Amino acid sequence: MQPSQLLAIAVFVFTYVLIVVKPKKLNEAHAALIGAALTIVFLLKPAHVLEAMGISTPEMPVPLVTTWNVVIILATLMVISTLLDDYGFFEYCAYRAIRASKNNGERLFLYSFIVVSLISLFAGNDVVILTTTPIILIFCRNARIDPKPYMYASFFAANTFSMPLYIGNLTNILIGDSFRLNYFGFTGYMLLPTLAAGIVNYYLLKRIFRKHIPASFNEGDNGRVPISNKRLVALGVGVLVAVILLGGVANFYNIPLSVVTLGGAAILILVEGKPVQRLKRVSWNVVMFVIGLFIVVKGLEVTGFAQYAGEVLFANLSGNILAATFLVSLISALMCNLVNNIPMTAMMLPILQHPGLSPDMNTAMAYSLVIGSNLGANFTTFGALAGILWLESAKRYGWSTTMTDFLKIGLFVTPIAILVSSIVLAIEIIFI
Repeated sequence: MQPSQLLAIAVFVFTYVLIVVKPKKLNEAHAALIGAALTIVFLLKPAHVLEAMGISTPEMPVPLVTTWNVVIILATLMVISTLLDDYGFFEYCAYRAIRASKNNGERLFLYSFIVVSLISLFAGNDVVILTTTPIILIFCRNARIDPKPYMYASFFAANTFSMPLYIGNLTNILIGDSFRLNYFGFTGYMLLPTLAAGIVNYYLLKRIFRKHIPASFNEGDNGRVPISNKRLVALGVGVLVAVILLGGVANFYNIPLSVVTLGGAAILILVEGKPVQRLKRVSWNVVMFVIGLFIVVKGLEVTGFAQYAGEVLFANLSGNILAATFLVSLISALMCNLVNNIPMTAMMLPILQHPGLSPDMNTAMAYSLVIGSNLGANFTTFGALAGILWLESAKRYGWSTTMTDFLKIGLFVTPIAILVSSIVLAIEIIFI
């Protein structure tokens, strides 16, 4: 291994340590930007920095990821989802699902899983977890039932059902943008693997918690959850649906998806009339985190480490799509719990895009990474930002779970869900 490759690895590891340890109250964005600064100073030329930002250069007319496009999509989707959240739409959906259970514990478990899954399709797992966690805990406290089965069901559902849409998770956007995946084709490939993983998660969790789910309960006084501005919520839902549909049109005509999401966010900001307040709700630290990470990962690419790692990874796969799909899904899922799913995805993108791969194997690598980056969050609570948010939100309402408990469940359920979804994906690629 060359000295420049060792230096690139050292910078990446140092950046990761800063992200995890957070010395002197540094947050994730600060850590990523420090790593980016070191990468620029020691490893990159000015043209490389432009390429890391997704800007074409004579040496690289088509950058690996159009980072500027990803960043705009991320920020504008936050505008749309936070508006719906602030005016009570997601809370209302969760409330209606709970009331529909009619004091039946098993039905409550099913409806909790379904409603979180549906909201996750359109809002992403982070927003769903922040919204539904307090609702579930307050409801269970008032009904005097154990919240544990419902908390785990909602968490696993949120991470699983962020898979099927191109814009369902930041990692999906990164992968779709880098592999130049078809917008609706993304859902075409990922819908069945997601349903398969969802069914596995639901029935295994129900089996694990069968003694904790009551046959019936008294609902208690949980109050009614109103939508505070029905006109804005209706517009927000309409904009979200339009963004999802028009995203496919933009993809077909090679128009950046950010154009569509930016237009949708602009409409909501103008109609709401509170631009400063709405923009403050955007997690700008996450935006800077993504930018910094892609500069750090660019160091792995330009030194040749990514190509070297790809050659090692694919040396013994021999074109076996089924083996490759499961292996990459499992490896990337496990790596989420070492470096979190966003840096894991950024690091794996240049490794998996190996020039010698067949079109089918290239497709398998893209969607295997989608499986790993989403389901990897169900191994431990630190595999993705969603797990950290889940625990922090729950602790505010007096509930927590031990790492031992989570590992017992995650290490049992998640490999099976990954195996089943990988098999479904491989069958789609080979036979369809």
